[in-house]
Amino acid sequence: MIQRFYYDQVVFIILLSAFFSTILCWVSIKVAPKIKLMDIPESAKHKNHKVPIPLTGGVVLIILVAIMTLLTGIWENPHLFGILASAMIILIFGLLDDFFDLNPSKKLFGQILASIFLIYFGVQIKFFSSPEFFYHTETKLDFWLNIIFTIFWIIAITNAFNFIDSIDGLAIGLSILSIVFFLFISFTSGQLAILKLCSILLGTCIGLYFFNAYPARLFLGDSGAQTLGFILGSIAIIFDPDKGNQSSTWFVPILFFYVPLFDLVLVTVSRLRRRKNIYQASRDHTFHRLAQAGFPIQHAVLVMHGLCLIMSMIGYLCLNLSLFYANLIFVVILLFGVVSLIWLDSNYY
Repeated sequence: MIQRFYYDQVVFIILLSAFFSTILCWVSIKVAPKIKLMDIPESAKHKNHKVPIPLTGGVVLIILVAIMTLLTGIWENPHLFGILASAMIILIFGLLDDFFDLNPSKKLFGQILASIFLIYFGVQIKFFSSPEFFYHTETKLDFWLNIIFTIFWIIAITNAFNFIDSIDGLAIGLSILSIVFFLFISFTSGQLAILKLCSILLGTCIGLYFFNAYPARLFLGDSGAQTLGFILGSIAIIFDPDKGNQSSTWFVPILFFYVPLFDLVLVTVSRLRRRKNIYQASRDHTFHRLAQAGFPIQHAVLVMHGLCLIMSMIGYLCLNLSLFYANLIFVVILLFGVVSLIWLDSNYY
C-alpha cells in the first residue's frame, strides 16, 4: 500500500513537471529574442544550425526544479537544498557564458566555487577512510582527499554533460536515461527525497526533450548543460542503495554517466595529444566521429543513447552481484572504453 502511494506520487510529479516544463519552454522561446539569449550560428565555425536558437534550457530547468521542490517540500532536506543552492552558482556562471562567452578559467572558478558550497552543505564523497580498531575513521589526510575527490567528481560530470551537448537531443536524452535509473534505485531503497527530486528532473527533462530534439527549437546552453550535469553528479554522491554489495556500488554512477564521461576523456586526451585548447569547441566529439564513420545524424544519437541504456542497465544489475563479479564487469567495461577511445581517435585524424 505504501509503495503504491509513492508510485502514484512519482507519476503525478513527473506528469506535472513535464506539463509545466512544456509551458515554460514555449514561453522562454518567445522571451529569449527580447533578452538576446540566443545562439547565433555565425558566432563559431563548429555550429550546425542555420537560424538563431534560444539558449533558455537552463533557465527553464532551474525555475521549474525550484518551484517543484517548494511544492513537494523536499527543499527542507539539507542535502537537496544544498544541491539546488549550489546549482544556482553554476546557472549564473553558465548564463554569463551564454551571454558574454566567459573564458575557461572563469567557468572553472564557478564550478569550484559551487563544489565548495556543495561540500559546505554536507554533500561529499566519503571514499577515503583509515581502518582503526576494526572500524573506519577519517584522518586529516582522508578529510582533504575526500574534499579533493568530491570537487574533481563534480567538475568532471558538470563538464562531461556540457561537452557532450553538441547535437540536438543528445545531452538531454542521456540525462533522462540516467535519471530513470537513479529513480529506480531511490524507489527501491526508500530514499524518498531523492525519489521526488529525480521525478521532478525526469518530468522537466521530458518537457525539454520535445523542444531540444532534432530539429531543436531550444538549446540547453552552457547554463542548462552544466546545471544538469552538476545536479546529476551531486545526486550520484548522496544516493545510497540499500541492497547489493556496497563495495561494488561506487562505480554504478560512473556506468550511468558512461557516455558523457567517455566523450569527455576522448576529447580531452585527443586535444592534449594534438596540443589544442581542451575548452575550444570543435567537431571532435564522439558524435562527430561516429558521423564521420558513416552514421547518419539521428542514428549516431540513437547509438549513444543505446550505449547509455546498456551501461546503465549493467550498473543497475551490478547492485545485485557479488563484489568479485561486479568489479570484474567494471574492469571489462573500462577495457572496452579504452579500446573504443583508441579506435575513434585513430580513425578520426
